[in-house]
Amino acid sequence: MITQKKTSELEQILFDIRSEATLRVVSEELSHSEQKISFPEYLLAKMQEKALSPGRLWERSQIHRTYGYQILNGTKKPGRDKVIALCLALSLSLDDTQRALALAGAGALYARRTRDSLLIYAMQRNLSVLDTNLLLSGHSQEPLS
Repeated sequence: MITQKKTSELEQILFDIRSEATLRVVSEELSHSEQKISFPEYLLAKMQEKALSPGRLWERSQIHRTYGYQILNGTKKPGRDKVIALCLALSLSLDDTQRALALAGAGALYARRTRDSLLIYAMQRNLSVLDTNLLLSGHSQEPLS
């Protein structure tokens, strides 16, 4: 199934396409499989997948409990740093984090930006939010707010 492939694998498939008909098949499969999911729904699904309670997520992400529940019920839209903190707390992969950022309407992590490269490094090593903030501060970058 094409939707189960990593982004790099999908990009290679697209690169190798030689006909409009094949492109149409790939495009249709992607269209049919795209789920219209909100950031709170995605967050809840990842919490269930990781068997992490809301209270434990707020603690690990260093997000105030009330604000966290407002994110979950969709009354508050988290900023980019909060989304990243939640992803770190959930130990999400870079691909899952990029998806979360897109669903939240926040900018993707970009390896050419110093701060983002440090965040990618932290994510790949499953650093906590606290350790990530120490890493950022140690490199003269703003900690996650």
